[in-house]
Amino acid sequence: MEPESLWVKVIKSIHSNQRKVEAIPFKKSLTGVWKNIGDIEKDFIKNSININTSLRSKVRIGDKTLFCGIQFPNLYQLANKKRASVLENYRILNGGRLWEWAWLSALSSTEDKQQIDNLMERLQHQVLPQNNDVWVWKNFEQQEFSVRNVKLSLGQNLDLNLPPNMFTWNNWATSKSVAFVWRAIEEKVPTAVALTGRCMNLPDVLCKTCGATEETAQHILIECNFAKRVWEAITDWLKIPMVNTERTVAEWLSELLDLQRIRKIRKVIHAVVIEAMWILWKTRNEKVFSGRQGVLQTVIEEVKEASFQEGLKQRSKYGAISRSEWWDFNLSM
Repeated sequence: MEPESLWVKVIKSIHSNQRKVEAIPFKKSLTGVWKNIGDIEKDFIKNSININTSLRSKVRIGDKTLFCGIQFPNLYQLANKKRASVLENYRILNGGRLWEWAWLSALSSTEDKQQIDNLMERLQHQVLPQNNDVWVWKNFEQQEFSVRNVKLSLGQNLDLNLPPNMFTWNNWATSKSVAFVWRAIEEKVPTAVALTGRCMNLPDVLCKTCGATEETAQHILIECNFAKRVWEAITDWLKIPMVNTERTVAEWLSELLDLQRIRKIRKVIHAVVIEAMWILWKTRNEKVFSGRQGVLQTVIEEVKEASFQEGLKQRSKYGAISRSEWWDFNLSM
């Protein structure tokens, strides 16, 4: 999935029967299923599923549905509370609903009055059940929203022959390192092989560090002899098994999250490895553009320092961990 951003989004769509605007609660402050769905909206779009039109509120008493005027723009502009729910715009009187709004100013123009007349006429024909609003998914309107229905929709659009993207975003690693590894997994970083694929004419596509084989992201980050020496030192420091060079970058990162360690330690290890991959790439660039060969001990120290100072201390709540604890990787979490 792509990088998270701080955003608050209200999705407004017209209900197919009741023509009321729904607000899906995608807010930064919320947790759980709504935030998760909001975070992967672009991935849904890639698979031809538009959350805006697929996830709907079935209006009953109107407690979970906003009542705004997409079809009545004049009324919306005049409304004193533009994010009022349907429930806030009526009161029960003698067993019926009395619709009422607070306006910023009087409805004065002919168009204003025509819109309120049209709105009231529509509302008089609506029968709202006396129970709470529910969320439903497109093509499953007779059922309350469930993850199963979303999976069924995705299954109809996904090409199951394509390998899954197994990369997990880790907010304890620096943003630049995470973004780099995310792109490297897809071979979208400018290695020699990738550049020739973009019609660039290069003298050769061999790895500039070892010269043993073609330079791909997979080779630079795992298979290169220099990378193997780095991983021997890093995995020894982290007290984890040495990387299996027959694994892809994505597979190895995924395996790290399944290590027999407590969850917080697994996340730390995952973040360190992501940071190390970014530093391996920077070391490669120094060789390509400046002719400076990477020094093993320098790279190891940079990995430890960057993952400690720019990662763990700044991005987690474990900033009290001492340098000696970190250098020995003896963490109390």
